[in-house]
Amino acid sequence: MKKSRKMVLLLLPLLITYLFQATQYARAPVKYNYYIVYAKNADIALLPGTDRSPENNDFLLRNATNQQGLYNLSLGEWAPGYRINYTDAFHIKNNEAFAVILMSFNFSSEANGTDYLAVYMKNDTDGDGIADGNWIAVYLGSETWPPNNGNQLSASNYIYLAANMQGNASKYIPVKLEIKIREDGITGLTPGTPSLRYSGTMYLWFTSRYS
Repeated sequence: MKKSRKMVLLLLPLLITYLFQATQYARAPVKYNYYIVYAKNADIALLPGTDRSPENNDFLLRNATNQQGLYNLSLGEWAPGYRINYTDAFHIKNNEAFAVILMSFNFSSEANGTDYLAVYMKNDTDGDGIADGNWIAVYLGSETWPPNNGNQLSASNYIYLAANMQGNASKYIPVKLEIKIREDGITGLTPGTPSLRYSGTMYLWFTSRYS
């Protein structure tokens, strides 16, 4: 008999974005900072990838405060019109004794600033804990690549995480982040309002099946 257990990995308050506009309407920097916390009801671990922040050459994922499980994902400062691609932003490990699938990826209803963000992950095609598949779109903001309608996952189109991935450096799911900032027309960004703050909560929904 198969049973299921739903788990949520909460990334909070996730998306804080600052867009700075010069008074002469020149291209101006965009700063992204993501705050991430662990799931409280699942042994899912987040680890830094190999990509480095252009701000200080530190890993994109790093401790944000002394609070256990809270991390900051710093993606640097960029201008409207830029396309940024972090191919190894961070890693996800499943340390549970049973396999887990990531079947949904969404933002809280009050979240904003997600239009320019695309998230991809590699899948584990043979169940050995090593991501050997192609990049799969997990979330595509409305300003990114078609079909840009948000969550791309479902019960039949999911990311597989094998059991007991801890202790093996080659067992993880890599996460790729892309930012596609439009050239102009960013709502609310004017010489009189030189910065915008975007915030929200990102949810990763896992379901585990075990006997």
